[in-house]
Amino acid sequence: MNRFPLLLAPSLRLEPVSVGHAEEMHAVLADPSIYEFLAPEGPPTLDWLKAAFERRSKGASPDGSELWFNWMVRRVDGRLIGYVQATIEARDRCWIAYVMNAEARGHGHATRAATAMLDYLLATHGVTRFLASTETRNARSIALLSRLGFEPAPIELAGTVDIETTDRLYQRLHASA
Repeated sequence: MNRFPLLLAPSLRLEPVSVGHAEEMHAVLADPSIYEFLAPEGPPTLDWLKAAFERRSKGASPDGSELWFNWMVRRVDGRLIGYVQATIEARDRCWIAYVMNAEARGHGHATRAATAMLDYLLATHGVTRFLASTETRNARSIALLSRLGFEPAPIELAGTVDIETTDRLYQRLHASA
């Protein structure tokens, strides 16, 4: 049972991840353009994806120290186009990530999906700082983060997190409730 709800955004449904999404998402993740700035090993196997979705659908790490939120992003025509996800380590440390396939890019889907996720996490969990890292050459991701209100994180903060040497850390701050 998922510990987070279905979310709606204009022309999109954000469905809580389930093992049932694995086969359809496996096809989405076969898009080679997704891996331009991601890990070089390429798409995951279907078995790996099923196991990952089983873990992620529980909504928390095994020890309960992290809350996990994973939504599959579906257009209103029913096509699965990507995902958005967040990991809350603490109210001031919530990591976000997103992946959209090539057909989804340039239509505002990532912005609408991520906004719905951020709004939910703010309202429901009182997150005060969102974090994201992206490859410094990934102009699409940097532009998305900017549209979402993220700014480059201070060097001091960037030095306290484990990110790739080619990545840049971004943050979006919110006042405490």
